Amino acid sequence: MNARRRNQHGVALAALSCALAAPAAVWAQEAQRPWYVGLTQDFTHYSNVLQLPTGEISDTISTTTLRGGVNANLGRQRLYANAALNHQRYSDLSERNNDGYVVGLGLDWQTIERLSGSLKLDSQRRQADFNVGGIVPVTVSNIERSDDLGFRVRFGVASLVGLEAGVGHRRVNFSAPEYAAQEYKQDNASVGVVYRPSGILSLSGGVAGADTRFLAPAAGQTDRDRSNRRDVYIGAEWVPTGASTVNARLAVGKLEYDLATAADYDGVTGALTWIWKPTGRLTTTTSLSRDTGQESGFLRQGDGTVLTATDLSQVTNRLGVSGQYELTGKIGLTGELFASRRTLVDGFTGVASRDRATGVALGLRWAVTRTIALGCNVARESRSASGPGSTDYDNDRYGCFGSVTLD
Repeated sequence: MNARRRNQHGVALAALSCALAAPAAVWAQEAQRPWYVGLTQDFTHYSNVLQLPTGEISDTISTTTLRGGVNANLGRQRLYANAALNHQRYSDLSERNNDGYVVGLGLDWQTIERLSGSLKLDSQRRQADFNVGGIVPVTVSNIERSDDLGFRVRFGVASLVGLEAGVGHRRVNFSAPEYAAQEYKQDNASVGVVYRPSGILSLSGGVAGADTRFLAPAAGQTDRDRSNRRDVYIGAEWVPTGASTVNARLAVGKLEYDLATAADYDGVTGALTWIWKPTGRLTTTTSLSRDTGQESGFLRQGDGTVLTATDLSQVTNRLGVSGQYELTGKIGLTGELFASRRTLVDGFTGVASRDRATGVALGLRWAVTRTIALGCNVARESRSASGPGSTDYDNDRYGCFGSVTLD
């Protein structure tokens, strides 16, 4: 099978992976502070660190993270920046030791009249997933770097009808030569109309497109591939009560490759997210998505979310439920469940594969003082596969961390 074809589609299973910075829940809380700087030390043990179907290899990873950020309201504008630099050391597989980072920069702006918009940059360097499906698994160190830049402008901030448009650029690179054909640059754009019939409901619709240029030929090919995606979409944001927020997006479109035509996709994609805060202590997020991998690899639910671009399936359906509960003023609990189903298609041979994955994660965080926090977490992820494009594996992990934060 030509496993290095351009199947760059699927949903990120990063929810249970080791974050490059502090745990996501911690970063989300810190991102609301005017400024912060901190240091985190995490030790996590993996039962199957390379995600192999047989011959599992366990290891313990030490992650030391220096992080900081600012969140400033400047009149009508909001400027924020979050950054984390980390050093990872493997107890046994020392050749996989690496340095990484996660950077998020953003500006939300608004004029006196009807113009508003946002500028965002997300960049990261991390150890890529070892067994992603759609490519022969590699056991060497594979450093993934991804950059995502986006600019949006809106006309009609408080009007009944408004216009919005956006442009963006992405780039994904890998250090392992087996992933050379998966490196790409992408330019994207969208334009649409926003209709606000009330203060609790906002409806939108428009068109979007993306042009992707791969940076190296696939195995057995002499030319680099290219893909084009075109969508017509509708969306909604609904706040039925002060405790609930619902965001939905549905698109009908087509993704076409110049060379790997067997991986073309024509159909419906979309996402639905429900954030529910029934009490002051409990917050839950339920998400349902279906999308191609170049998009789902960059899905985010807020500032500081760790992203992954290592996503090679044609299309993925995913259901996830996560929650945070403040047991006391100092002790917080986190949990997450997810289930996904992916379809992988070799773009040149047309050979199809499928896999299903499930995962569960639980975490505990204790704010010892205002500046010191301790926590532990456990998780399990399982995948079952059919066809040559993916493999089975089970992976258990457990670990603890300590952090010091000043603000």
